[in-house]
Amino acid sequence: MRDTRLDPLPSELRRRREQAAIELEHGIEWLDGCPASVGAEIAAAVDELSNVSYRVYKQADRRLGNTTSYDWLSQKRLRGEGDDVARLDALAAVVGAFVWLAENDEEWEDSGEGYRANYEPEYDAEKLIEVLNDRLLYARVDWSFEDGQFQERGNFVMHSEVLRPATTLLADDPAFVRASAAFQSALTKLSKSETEVALTEAATSLQEFFRALGVDGNSLSTQLDNAAKAKVISGADRGIMKPLIDWVNGDRSQRGNAHYHRAGDVSKADAWLMMHVVGAVMVRLSNREPRDIVAAREKRAADAAAAKEQQERTERDASQAVAAAREPDPWETPTGGYGGDSPF
Repeated sequence: MRDTRLDPLPSELRRRREQAAIELEHGIEWLDGCPASVGAEIAAAVDELSNVSYRVYKQADRRLGNTTSYDWLSQKRLRGEGDDVARLDALAAVVGAFVWLAENDEEWEDSGEGYRANYEPEYDAEKLIEVLNDRLLYARVDWSFEDGQFQERGNFVMHSEVLRPATTLLADDPAFVRASAAFQSALTKLSKSETEVALTEAATSLQEFFRALGVDGNSLSTQLDNAAKAKVISGADRGIMKPLIDWVNGDRSQRGNAHYHRAGDVSKADAWLMMHVVGAVMVRLSNREPRDIVAAREKRAADAAAAKEQQERTERDASQAVAAAREPDPWETPTGGYGGDSPF
């Protein structure tokens, strides 16, 4: 039976629907902090997946420098105290403590009750990491727990050179709105472990990308051929991309949710590979360097912030000028001269 203890609550499902609508309009934004909603879910997971969760928070607090208090700073931050950056630190400390204790803690817990036997500590670290990475991916947090450590997704070549540029490219051009929606949906389905759907949506994104370039066809392979005929890509590009496109087309046909498959046939590694291959093809078809795509987005954001600041400064100066012009001089007489009635 599937473990439903940590399934998203209705409030989280509503947030996800709202996020999907925002991303459809504005594209995906990767965050460098941990939202309170994610922190609260991980705190609930820690309590659910360990019968001695206080040990986790105690060790995490030491990592955060809190050695004198037992109100568990790490837990309070996960549950909403502090800002998103501080919460990200607390999250890393808590997960690191949980994983370490799962491997090293052998001290039985004293029940404190004569009629109840002491019990062995339990830590389901594998489930916690699964929940953590799913929630972080869904919230578009630019961090994950991989290979035993908490690290930026940007440290992974595939994320920094493929995934992030692809999401930025799609979001920044209205012509790619359908491709962007499908790619965003693939990420969302992957975060929910719906790997077959994620695989299908990723391939759909590439089809929609081709259509946005004016290339039609009943399959990706046909679209690639038509793109070469229409001079959208060169013959050399077609030769390089054909094995990748054939793989994407075949993998979706054999294992996507739109076709016959057995539950569990598609692993997360399979779905991630599809995401990265599709993203790489779209970035290549754009004829732009991945770093240039991200840099252009960052420059636009910086320019917009500077323009907003300049506008606010101009409005503030104008307001002050108007106020100064209207303020009467207390030494001036009604006739415009000085020396009459004083203001005292």
